[in-house]
Amino acid sequence: MSKHSYAYGYKLLFSSTKIEKTSKIIYIDKITRLPQDNLKEKIHFDTNQNRSIYLKVLDDFKTEKSFEKWIFVVDGVLSFLCDTKLNQIYYQKDYNYTDSRRDYWLMHIVLPIFFTLKKMYYLLHTGSVNINDKAVLFIGNSHAGKSTLTDYFLKKKHALLSDDKLATFKKDDKFFCAPSHPYHRPYRGIEDLGVKTDNFDKKELEIHKIYWIKPVKADDDISMKELLGIKKFEVLRYSTEMDLSVDKNRFEYIVDLANSIKVYEICIPHDLNRLEEVYSKIIQHSKEN
Repeated sequence: MSKHSYAYGYKLLFSSTKIEKTSKIIYIDKITRLPQDNLKEKIHFDTNQNRSIYLKVLDDFKTEKSFEKWIFVVDGVLSFLCDTKLNQIYYQKDYNYTDSRRDYWLMHIVLPIFFTLKKMYYLLHTGSVNINDKAVLFIGNSHAGKSTLTDYFLKKKHALLSDDKLATFKKDDKFFCAPSHPYHRPYRGIEDLGVKTDNFDKKELEIHKIYWIKPVKADDDISMKELLGIKKFEVLRYSTEMDLSVDKNRFEYIVDLANSIKVYEICIPHDLNRLEEVYSKIIQHSKEN
């Protein structure tokens, strides 16, 4: 990862870079020892990366001040000290540290937590691409095919917005997204940031439509229907990425999102040779209001 990287609407500046005065910067530096003495409370996270990971905060999670400074630990690899007030992140190396592991945990976990605790974004687990200068999102269960579909759209020259976590927010009664980072993983590797694409859209885009992927048999039809009511809310709630109970408005946000953005269930046959059909159907459907 370069010394001037981009993620979730912010520029990431590492230690050897010149200090810039702007609110859209997060400064990242290494440190020899993290001050953990007063950080006693922990939240443990589930992960498929064969690591024990947890969040440590100041006291009892009940005050916003508890989340101004916090530490995220990847056992045996490194720890991050995050200051959401000053937009600063420091990391301390452990015995299994590598730069690539640092970049993976920073991009995939630490920054999404950072922006969640900063109450800036609502993170969704989704692949997302630019279609006609608007954001189209692909959500679904694990192994439903989000990354495969996102990768196919990239091959069709659509700009990447997210392959995993997308930062969403509301502005002027509309919902927008801040593209995550220019890496995507059409595969799943351990502590692997993925493949960098040059076709990455850095600008904020309005969210147009959301497609819930339902895998079906290889010879089934590619069908689509709009989701309504509680089912629509359920799939959006299921797609919540950073489920930290620190904001009473998070439930209201997902309700508002469900009432504002159309969500469609799309049945996608389990056959890579039919992805062109799926692509054409989504392109045509996304042109409709």
